Amino acid sequence: MRLVRNLLLFCFLLQPMLVQAAIAVDQPSESVNEQVYFLEDAADRLTIDAVRQDTANWTKQQDSKAFNQGYSDSAWWLRLQLHNGNATEVMRYLELSYAVLDYVDVWIYSSDRLLEFYEMGDKLPFNSRPLEHRFFVLPVTWEADQTLDIYLRVKTSTAVQAPLTLWDRDAFERRENQANIAQGLYYGAMVVIAIYNFLIFIVVRDRSYLYYVAFVMSLPLFIASMSGQAYHYLWPDAVLWNDHSIPFFLAMAFGSSAMFTRRFLQVKEWSRVLNVGLTMVATVAFGTMLLSFVMPYRFSIHVLVPLGLFACVFDMIVGGLSWYKGVNNARFYVIAWLMFLGGGVLLALNKLGILPQNFITEYSVQIGSVLEAVLLSFAMAERINVERRLRFAAQDEALKVTRRLNEQLEERVRERTLELEKLNARLEEMSNTDQLTNLKNRRYLEHVMQEEWARCKRYERDFAIMMLDVDFFKKVNDQYGHPAGDACLKRVAELVNQCIRWPSDQLARYGGEEFCLILPETGEEGARVVAERIRVAVEGDVIETDSASFGVTISVGVCVGKPKAGSVEDMLKSADLALYQSKERGRNKVTLYNQDKPAAVAPLPLGAAKTDK
Repeated sequence: MRLVRNLLLFCFLLQPMLVQAAIAVDQPSESVNEQVYFLEDAADRLTIDAVRQDTANWTKQQDSKAFNQGYSDSAWWLRLQLHNGNATEVMRYLELSYAVLDYVDVWIYSSDRLLEFYEMGDKLPFNSRPLEHRFFVLPVTWEADQTLDIYLRVKTSTAVQAPLTLWDRDAFERRENQANIAQGLYYGAMVVIAIYNFLIFIVVRDRSYLYYVAFVMSLPLFIASMSGQAYHYLWPDAVLWNDHSIPFFLAMAFGSSAMFTRRFLQVKEWSRVLNVGLTMVATVAFGTMLLSFVMPYRFSIHVLVPLGLFACVFDMIVGGLSWYKGVNNARFYVIAWLMFLGGGVLLALNKLGILPQNFITEYSVQIGSVLEAVLLSFAMAERINVERRLRFAAQDEALKVTRRLNEQLEERVRERTLELEKLNARLEEMSNTDQLTNLKNRRYLEHVMQEEWARCKRYERDFAIMMLDVDFFKKVNDQYGHPAGDACLKRVAELVNQCIRWPSDQLARYGGEEFCLILPETGEEGARVVAERIRVAVEGDVIETDSASFGVTISVGVCVGKPKAGSVEDMLKSADLALYQSKERGRNKVTLYNQDKPAAVAPLPLGAAKTDK
């Protein structure tokens, strides 16, 4: 029973953290392990320029399992190519979910252009990571139809493992929120149990409680060290200590477990040989714990692995014999380990794909260890008297009720959060929409306009702004009435919207009878074609109302060019001046101003008088 318990502890050391798999970049998460190529650098001399040459001897990962080379003195290079087949820009998180790697360097290339370079690892300060997370998480952004080449260099004294997962940001954050809640419950429960038993130790001065507290605290601290949570939250600046914390707490778990077993089962009273054996296990474990500060990590782990295997077998023998001999509370000792064993089996069956992934299977080890700690505490409290045992039972029940209430509260919070998100989305949509024409309003357009202008400026792409105004709209209101004017604006909005071809083009009602259309990555000829198409569509349409039928025309002013110095407001002003020039030329005209060729079409001067629209 304890053999399995300690073997599961070794699994944290010797096996990669398993992740869910998927492939397309539009999925919430996907394992990209099967896309990995790797290269061994035994001499640790290769550079990024060398590995990017065509002559590099890359080997493809054979299956979807995480890259794993065990303990190795070599540096390992990994190559991953990701393509965005979408028509829009995509941002994802690339997660390397193995927290104890010493050095992880990452290069991100687009063709031959280096986009990003990161230096990470648990031998570097935690704040050197691009994203504050217990694992190594990189924000990766693709443009539409862009391919990225990602190179990783891993050098570590621990096992060389690199489980890679590509996450949608929202899915990643949801996963993290759920994990933080579950881990918070686990660590909180273990701390509560440890404090409770330490207080009992202060009262009764029984060293069994002290060993037990050390064992209860060593388990979550070891798990937190292995998972990177301790480096994240407890000692983010203690780089040297972080390198020694894993063997320290693992050795502490073995040593305190052996001493607790020796005293709890009163082994000295019924077997001298077993008592000496447990003492030797504890001596070696505590010695390794102290020497872990000066011994290399790999040497410490290679001492602790065989020691742990021997301790597992030996503790199983001691537990079984103590129950056979009728030692008081020995049955609780065995049942407690069975609880932990059950949690380990559920986790193993989940990772093998036999059981579905849910809260129970994902955190079965933590739940099992909490139940194990609770049962042992119950047994120890029973040694004092019935009253203490009843008090502990009440505490255990309170802990279960608290967990259940927390789960209910969490579910209610999720429901309320979802409702609030939907309401906020609806309010946002309403605040950005013109109620008459159902187009986007000026507030929304100005925000999008700034973003698209900045993007086109960054990549030196053409950008066009088109101002449209209904000719003689005041006469429509005066002659046919304001309801007819509203119908006119609605129809013009429909016609203009039908003339738009690309999703990136944005149309909005700019105010009154004015409309504004932005055309990212559109040059002079494209803008002219769109403007003329809109003008012809409006001119050839008849607006039908309850009281009249009439037609209208529009005047169009266009400013086009590559964004340079200045601001988007300057281009907007030029488009507006071109619109006024269309008015001056007789209306129902398109005037185009190319800011890259200002002599082509001269807009009206800033002081020119505006005509009646």
